[in-house]
Amino acid sequence: MLPFTYVHAEDDPSAPGSTETSDDAEQTETPAPVTPMRATPYPASERHQSLIEHMTLFQRAEEVITLIADGNGAADSFYGLFLRERSGNPQGGALILHDLGQHAHWPELVAPLREGLTESGWTTLAIELPSPPVDRLPVRQPQQEVPSSAETEDNDQADAPQSPSEESQEEPSNAPLDDREEQETNEVAGTTEETTGPSVEEQRQMYTGSMTARINSGLSYLASRGQLNNVIIAHGDAAVWAAGIVQTRQRETENANGMVLIMVDAREHPLSPLRLNQILDTLEIPVLDILTADARSTEWQDQQRLGAMKRKHRSGYQQIRLSSASADSVTVLRRIRGWLKTNAAGTELP
Repeated sequence: MLPFTYVHAEDDPSAPGSTETSDDAEQTETPAPVTPMRATPYPASERHQSLIEHMTLFQRAEEVITLIADGNGAADSFYGLFLRERSGNPQGGALILHDLGQHAHWPELVAPLREGLTESGWTTLAIELPSPPVDRLPVRQPQQEVPSSAETEDNDQADAPQSPSEESQEEPSNAPLDDREEQETNEVAGTTEETTGPSVEEQRQMYTGSMTARINSGLSYLASRGQLNNVIIAHGDAAVWAAGIVQTRQRETENANGMVLIMVDAREHPLSPLRLNQILDTLEIPVLDILTADARSTEWQDQQRLGAMKRKHRSGYQQIRLSSASADSVTVLRRIRGWLKTNAAGTELP
C-alpha cells in the first residue's frame, strides 16, 4: 500500500487559490517607467538672499540698499551694502566688486575692505554682480521600455515572410522616400531650435550690458551721496569689467579725474568683449595691480600685462606680487590703504 501525499493549495500552481501568476499578468501589473522632471537650481539667488538674511539677523539691515540698473532695455533691481566713513576725515567713495561666485560681503577680501576702509575715511559700497550665463541643460530623452515576451512573439510573427495575399493587403506610403526623410529631418531640426537658447554672442551682450549697468548705478549712487572722488576695487573676474567702465568714462569725458582702479588677482573673463591688457593700455589713471597667492592667472599672463604697461610708459601703473599672502590677509588691506593715501586721497575735481 502506497503512502498518501498531501499537496497544499498554495503549493499547487493549478489550484484555484494559487498565488502564482503567469508572466503576462506580471508584465501587465508592472507600471511603465516615469521620466523624472529635471529641476534647474538657482545657487546665485540663494547665495545673495542668504546674505540679506544674515545682515538682518545681525541687526545690520540698514546697510542694505536697493539699486536700479537700466541695462538691456529693462530695469534691473539689485542690492548693495553701503557704509559711511568713520574717521571724520572723508577721502572719497570706494566701489567694491566681488569675484564671480561670491557676494557683496564675501569674507575673502570684500568684507575686510568694505569695513576696514571706513576707518581710513573711505565710504564703501559693495554691490551685487550678475551671475554669468550657463549652458542649458540637455533635453532628457525618455527611456525605452524593454519589450515583453508576448510583444517579442508578436514582432517575430510580423517579421515572418508573408504570403502574396497578405502583402497585397498592405497599403503603400503615398509620400516618396526622399520626402519622408526630409520631413523627419525638419521635425528634428524644429525640436532642436525650440530647445536651444540665445547664441553665445547674445549671451555676451546681455551679460556685458547687465554688468556695466550695475557698476554705473553704483557709481551714480556714490555721487548722489556726495562722493565724487572714487576708487573701484575689483576682485578676480570683475577686474576686466571695472577697467572697461573707467575706459568708457575716460573716453566720454576726455578725462577720468577723481577715479582710480585697484585690481586684486585680476583675471580675464571669456565673455568680455575686450582683453584686459587692451583696456589697460588706454587708461591714464593710477592703477594698482595686486597679485596674491590665490591668483588664478599664470605668471606669464601677469608679466605680459606688466610689459604692456611699460611699453606705454604708464607711470601710474604699479604691479605688486604678494606670493606669501592670501587675498584676505591684513597685508593686502594695508597695501591698499597706503596706495590710496598716496595716489587717490584728496584729489580735487577741476
